[in-house]
Amino acid sequence: MLYILHFNNIFHVWYLSGVRWEEDLLNKSGVKHYYNIKYASSNDGVNWNQTGQVAIDFKDKYEYAIARQCVIKDVLNDFKMWYSYRAQKVINTYRIGYAESEDGINWVRKDDDAGMDVSNSGWDSGMICYPHVFDHKEKRYMLYNGNDYGKTGFGLAVLEYGY
Repeated sequence: MLYILHFNNIFHVWYLSGVRWEEDLLNKSGVKHYYNIKYASSNDGVNWNQTGQVAIDFKDKYEYAIARQCVIKDVLNDFKMWYSYRAQKVINTYRIGYAESEDGINWVRKDDDAGMDVSNSGWDSGMICYPHVFDHKEKRYMLYNGNDYGKTGFGLAVLEYGY
């Protein structure tokens, strides 16, 4: 999965990058995949400068999957990113994370500021993942999937305060 923005005559991309595979006897497939989000840039959209720069990395030893990023260059010329991250000490399903950056390259994770968590019951009570954020008519919206990667549908959230 990748996400591309074009600004200041440069193409910027944030992409999912596999880090490693490990044996995992608790997983049905027998392996655990580790992936995070990296950054690259291009002047022409064809030839990319891939330095291996990690944009969003694992926050602790429990986390192993960071994916489905969505980036917005905000009105204040900073960057905001929403993404899915998987695994905490006692939770093994996806949650929606959030990060900010001044340059689009160096990010500060602020997952507690994502503004969302699972519901107490219903279709998104066990998992929330795969956010897509967009602005429309001066409001910010997020499409996202619920339990079992959206098996029973997806949701639409509206930011309740200004951005």
